[in-house]
Amino acid sequence: MTDDVELSPPAVEVSLQEAEAKVPFKIKQPVMPFEVTEQSTRLLETNGTYDAVEITYVKKDENANVILLITNSKADTPPTGKKGQKLTNGSQTWDQGNGEVSAIYWRHEGLTYTVVSGKNNNLEPLYDYETLLKIADTIQ
Repeated sequence: MTDDVELSPPAVEVSLQEAEAKVPFKIKQPVMPFEVTEQSTRLLETNGTYDAVEITYVKKDENANVILLITNSKADTPPTGKKGQKLTNGSQTWDQGNGEVSAIYWRHEGLTYTVVSGKNNNLEPLYDYETLLKIADTIQ
């Protein structure tokens, strides 16, 4: 193997500015219902291109987090979960929560969004579906 071969892992932690420069879409962030004490951004790569970004918003003193995943993947997989309400932008949502985390999923303008919330290392849900719906509606 030569030294000029660059091996990159499937997910790379970067600054939000680096992520915005590398993904082929505008990163729209939600308004968090808590004071964010830590934030991290990871790029996820498939087939040599970065087509997904994951942003984690943390409130450390409550051991709580909300994760936003945005992807422009062309994979047309059917949504899972329970069909939910529509966002104010008309996008259909699906409630993908389980006993460990609460999650909401939707597609809008060619992008797929997922918002997941959990506490205690994602062993229990942080917010209910209605709250996640409100968070999702803040992404403009």
